[in-house]
Amino acid sequence: MIALYLTSMGEAAGKSALCAALGKIFRADGRKVGYLKPVAIAEKADSSDKDFEFIKLTLALEEPVELLCPNYLGAKDLLASANEKEPAWLNRAKEALGAVSHGKDVVLLEGVSGFKAGSDMALAGSRIVETLGARAILIIRYESTLRVSQVVDAAKMLGGHLLGVIINAVPQRRMDSVKVDIVPGIERGGIKVLGVLPEERVLLTVSVGELAEHLGGNILNSPERSGELVESIMVGAMSPDPAISYLSLKPRKVVVTRGDRPDIQLAALETLTNCLVLTNNISPLPNILSRAKAVKTPVAVVKDDTVHTLEALERVWDKAKFSHEQKVDKLVQLLEQHLDLASIRQADAVK
Repeated sequence: MIALYLTSMGEAAGKSALCAALGKIFRADGRKVGYLKPVAIAEKADSSDKDFEFIKLTLALEEPVELLCPNYLGAKDLLASANEKEPAWLNRAKEALGAVSHGKDVVLLEGVSGFKAGSDMALAGSRIVETLGARAILIIRYESTLRVSQVVDAAKMLGGHLLGVIINAVPQRRMDSVKVDIVPGIERGGIKVLGVLPEERVLLTVSVGELAEHLGGNILNSPERSGELVESIMVGAMSPDPAISYLSLKPRKVVVTRGDRPDIQLAALETLTNCLVLTNNISPLPNILSRAKAVKTPVAVVKDDTVHTLEALERVWDKAKFSHEQKVDKLVQLLEQHLDLASIRQADAVK
């Protein structure tokens, strides 16, 4: 059995997404796949986390969700105990791995974020990798300030457990420079680069349901469309004549407008709109709701005004979940095109 530990230097680097996509690839190879998050940084247990439920479904796992994450710790508690000889949470993680690895060929371990050279979080992550005998993959989400020395220093903390690094979410316009300037520098430091993954728009989307939940809004109709993905935001604040032309510029969008603008609302419903958000806590007129039902466009009513709703929507993309099959399938395609899957498939256990 091979245990692969996916950790990252920063937040929102794609650990859950890569676990799901790699799991699907291994399953397609005919391997039996398990999943474990040795420790979650949280103040209290939340085994109902949708990420766990989605990964359980995607990888067809039989284990209860509670077993997939045996530890919920505050960051201070985790770091305070990282130097202990046998911290209780590490023993629980080891026991959980023994349970979820039964009959499995590969177990994907979703690791900690903040794995930077010399950091307490890196120390905790290294302890986990060492204790569980895992091979490690370090994920780096691309930033314009990324430095080769940062990557090399962090990767070396994993020692012989390191399989390689993945640079994720690189804008298309930066792909060539990353491959020419950054990748060779990392490899000169003795670190293998497993792949450079381009930024993909569909992976940055949110669902209608996530959007409404984030805004505290109520979806009034077509709940079966709550899983539809939204790629962009448009504001309806103009006169009705140019509205249709303007709102037709983008598909797969959310249109935000005041609840007392039925003219704009009707215009939005004549275009490819995945969700109509009405602000100021004003419910739609009956004819608007009837038309929305006819074209199956969910309508959500929110309490805030348009300005504050837009500010909230700008933040919702930072909290986007990966729990959507379309996103997993797209990421699988990206991994097959841009990742050294041969090296990952052939990974040997650390003795």
